[in-house]
Amino acid sequence: MEIRQVTDGELVTATRLVYPGLPQAKRLARKVIKTAPQQLGVDFRRQIVALKGQGDTVCGACLYVLSPGRTATVLRPELDSRCELPDQWAVLREMIVHAARACREAGAVLVQALLEDSPEQPSGKLFIEAGFHHLALLEYLELSVLGAGRGGEAGQGGLGGLGGWTWETFRSDLEEEFTGVLKRTYEGSLDCPELDRLRRPADALASHRSSGRFTPEGWLLARRDGAAAGLVLVNRAVGRPACELVYMGVVPEHRGTGLGRALVGQAIRKTRELGGQVLTVAVDSNNTPARKLYEEAGMRPTRRRHVYYLPPERS
Repeated sequence: MEIRQVTDGELVTATRLVYPGLPQAKRLARKVIKTAPQQLGVDFRRQIVALKGQGDTVCGACLYVLSPGRTATVLRPELDSRCELPDQWAVLREMIVHAARACREAGAVLVQALLEDSPEQPSGKLFIEAGFHHLALLEYLELSVLGAGRGGEAGQGGLGGLGGWTWETFRSDLEEEFTGVLKRTYEGSLDCPELDRLRRPADALASHRSSGRFTPEGWLLARRDGAAAGLVLVNRAVGRPACELVYMGVVPEHRGTGLGRALVGQAIRKTRELGGQVLTVAVDSNNTPARKLYEEAGMRPTRRRHVYYLPPERS
């Protein structure tokens, strides 16, 4: 069994394994693959394949995605059920190992995987055997802003005016300040705190830009008496009339002042202004304060995903 990077001649066959929606006609399939970076946000040339025999039969494929902010995601590998392999588990594991290595060689610092399976379930066990560690359980929540009450707006309205908060929209000359505030919000954070050691705030900000479609008018800095107190980052989603609350955080000295509730209210207001029908957010299930804020605003859980990450290489 040979495991390596996919070649052009193997690309259509391998992509069918990881993307069943690929057209059957080879010409149309190649067109989808060619336009996928723009249309789907995925480059199918970044695949690891498992080849049987003399290297002429693609029996497995593992797609990995490189993102801004020195971040990469390894997707669950897939096998062709028609191939008879003596040790399928070992083949799957080695494809993950090779994909993770390719991510590192491409410069990724944070290499992650998002899976439905917990560490005790098959896919979770597979990634752990490949060297990944379990990081967190993410809860995805949604709110229909069309049918939502005005509670979120009232929260942000009262605090945004009478509470003394002022709001500043992202501009290129404010990027350094946004990065600095982002770093300060990590202090004592309950939202995937292990990530703080894995990437720099500038990388995190670049990663937040790439989540959905970067929407600078949805990025707000909260101030009190001129000093930055927190921020909320909202981007338009891709492929649906929705917005994503990409990140929200408050610096330590302003926690407990009601600013978190104001930030959620601003996210709801911005979603309406941007033409979104739904606001989505992903939150660490251990971050009880944030989950409570979202639930109070009317957001409801839709699904869960386990986050796994590859520990930094030791020098």
